[in-house]
Amino acid sequence: MDFFSRLLGGSSKKQAAANNPQQRLARFKQRYNQILQTWHKAQPLAEDREALGHIRRGFQALAAILNDESRSPAPHLCLSYAAGTQIYTGISKIAATSHDEGVVRDAIAVYNALIDSEEEDFLENDVFAASLMNFIGRTVGVGSMGVGEDIEADIVELLFGIAAKIRLQPEILPVWFTTHKADSNGRLVNQKIDFAGVTQKEDFPLCYQLIDHVHHEGRIGDFARTGLLYIFESASKSITLEQWIVNSDLPTLMATGLGALYSQLSRKLSILHPAEELPLILTFSDYAEMHANPEAESYFSPDFQGHMDTFLSYLTFWQDVLEHCRSVDVRHTLIDHFQVLFLQQLLYPSLLESSDVDGGSSVAVLTYLRRILDALDHPELVYMILHYLLALPDFNASSPRTPRSPAAAKRRQSLMLLKVPAEEEDRLNPSLFNLVDLVLNSAESRNPQTVTAALKLTTVILGKNHGYALGSMMKIMPVHQREHHRTIGALNTELESYLNLAIGLAGETGVDEAYGNHLKDKQSMMEGHPCSAKLLALPTEPLKSPGFFDAESGPQDVEAHYLIPEDPLFKSLLELLEHFLTNDVETNLALTESIMNLGLCSQLRLEGWLAVDPADYHFVEAESEPEKFLNDSFRDMYRASRAPTWQPSATPPVLACLHELGQQVQALRADIQDWDEHVSNRKQAFYFHEEMSEAVKFTPPVKPARASAELPTGSWTPQIPKHVLDSSTPSRTQSPRGRKEGAEAKGTPGASPAPSRFGGQTLVGSPSRGMSPLPAPQAASKRQTTLMTDVFANLAEVANADILKRRIRFKKATDSSTVEVMLSKYQPPPPESDDDEKKDDVREASLRHIITNVVILQEFVLELVAIMQVRASLFGEVRHG
Repeated sequence: MDFFSRLLGGSSKKQAAANNPQQRLARFKQRYNQILQTWHKAQPLAEDREALGHIRRGFQALAAILNDESRSPAPHLCLSYAAGTQIYTGISKIAATSHDEGVVRDAIAVYNALIDSEEEDFLENDVFAASLMNFIGRTVGVGSMGVGEDIEADIVELLFGIAAKIRLQPEILPVWFTTHKADSNGRLVNQKIDFAGVTQKEDFPLCYQLIDHVHHEGRIGDFARTGLLYIFESASKSITLEQWIVNSDLPTLMATGLGALYSQLSRKLSILHPAEELPLILTFSDYAEMHANPEAESYFSPDFQGHMDTFLSYLTFWQDVLEHCRSVDVRHTLIDHFQVLFLQQLLYPSLLESSDVDGGSSVAVLTYLRRILDALDHPELVYMILHYLLALPDFNASSPRTPRSPAAAKRRQSLMLLKVPAEEEDRLNPSLFNLVDLVLNSAESRNPQTVTAALKLTTVILGKNHGYALGSMMKIMPVHQREHHRTIGALNTELESYLNLAIGLAGETGVDEAYGNHLKDKQSMMEGHPCSAKLLALPTEPLKSPGFFDAESGPQDVEAHYLIPEDPLFKSLLELLEHFLTNDVETNLALTESIMNLGLCSQLRLEGWLAVDPADYHFVEAESEPEKFLNDSFRDMYRASRAPTWQPSATPPVLACLHELGQQVQALRADIQDWDEHVSNRKQAFYFHEEMSEAVKFTPPVKPARASAELPTGSWTPQIPKHVLDSSTPSRTQSPRGRKEGAEAKGTPGASPAPSRFGGQTLVGSPSRGMSPLPAPQAASKRQTTLMTDVFANLAEVANADILKRRIRFKKATDSSTVEVMLSKYQPPPPESDDDEKKDDVREASLRHIITNVVILQEFVLELVAIMQVRASLFGEVRHG
């Protein structure tokens, strides 16, 4: 027992000695003096490896002692000694002259220990601030020694911590930000300013260091962007800082930095999937026959994804700055620079110079615009981009505008004079060629990639920013009579027509389940549509949360309107729908998405394009109609429930086009042996693939509370209200099928995850449906999915390889509205003569490709039926009495 007591006693004495403030201070002084002596003796220090090792061990010991003292009770003599003797000045000089990354890393640890101690007010000491910024400037600044990314990330993280302190303690701002050009009232004295602003790094080196790193990827960029965000947020608490930012070149650096990242994106882009990673639905088509332009960069390449992610991250940083900045002048100045230096000088010229002839530049611009609009939610940025690119009139000119200060107004005036052409005809003018022209021209392209990119951009604008599309991308007519005239009887007749058409396309198997899933999905999408807020909001609920934005920064109010049948965009969509069976599969998925977004807008009436105009109803007078009713309400209910008829000329364009496609399918069924069996096998392959994918995705089972965060990035699950949330929906690129019911899909998440906004793996512009391409799953899941795809492709096509490769031509004469199915008995069909090619529109595809499109078409028709039914119940669009 005495032996163990002596051991314990000795341990206690050592512990007490270690925690003794006087002894700790003695060790601290000894270590610091040894560092100074080693530094003075080693000349030059960078070439003395032994001295560098001694200094590193000394720095590590200082940091350890400081951290230990911070956790110990007072008195903190080492911290007092460090503040009194200003040891940080010596540490800064030693680390800067060492040119050694290890010494720099250990010096950062000492600075962190001083700051984290939160004693002696190091952050309120101007000598400490000057010493630290001098050290950082000589380490990672222009012409510095240069360090690795990990050490640079540590330095930027240190700067971020200081910015966070300034945000929470505005009183320490003058230590890190000083200007000698302010008058007695704290206002900046007038000085000469050009469009770029005044560069005064010596005034606020912390801010310039952060802005030098905002373009980086990973930790460096994240810390720099957040730190700079805190600086802009602090501008509302300091008039001097606010005016300094307005007059400085920071807004210019931010705008030109965004432009530089955009310029890194490839001018020519291919959105074709790699042949070795084709989703199953594309495997069952002629997709592999498409070839990318060798000069175009692949959308799926890691390099491109890295550049795109960095650009979108910086764009989101702009959005966050405007969201958190409470200074009106700073926000106006930033927006002015975004408009002139990025939007007008870079983004619009790239749109103007894009071409479908060069094989990729139109695809690139359309894709970049879609990703930009899909990432942005800030009303001022969205308004600026779409208002300019769509050449919209200033429909909010009468709204009150927040006035600019004289300094901000002068800055804007100098900026607007930047690079103004001497000749009026040399000025870029969106009224001559704008985004509407580019979309319409691209939708009529013979290049499937261009068409797909245009349709996906259209989907984003129609879905997220519907108010901007009115009068520009869509030609509309306002509704003067607000009362609905469609009847429940007419709705039932139209739903029956569409359902019968869907069953006639690909059979009745799985229709009930798919239709039920579509009902849930479409209800969720309509409830989340921006145009539904006014109709679904409670009378006492504000439609918009209070913000700090200008009143003019928003779309026009969307009122009830009709779609004009002669609308160029709608005519382009119908023309694409006419060739649905031979279209590229991705084009069809994008096409159906665009048409769906028309139907999801609660303010766009269905009459005239998807539903029959009530003026064209015809009722057969029923002889058995009761002569007497208890009251007029019963008579109105009876009449509203009657099934009307209409003339063929009154058939909605979408329904008429679908009927034509149905006749083409009937012609195929009559000529091709076992047609229904081929279609059924294709549907079963999709169903089985979906079930296997879900089994892989949710094995092992995950907790519902965390399921949304653990799904693969970019996967899609619709945003479903809680009262109907019982299942999840797979990506439509994997299969065109709807969701499994919750009772059948064990382990289905209880939440609906939104896709990653900046993952760069989803080409679909709207978060509503994961059209294409597939997200990038984890390695194990990816291998399993690829294996299943190969197995399904082999099982489905080996036995019928010859018949499924059969080529079928579809010919539409210029003087006819019908399409003739040319069912040849041999493969490939004989070439047409030149005269016939010029006269008729002839397209062809393999049977396997057509079957896949038929399955997609059935799903699309079911989605249209779901939209009509949900709208009728959710918005009360039909009359029951």
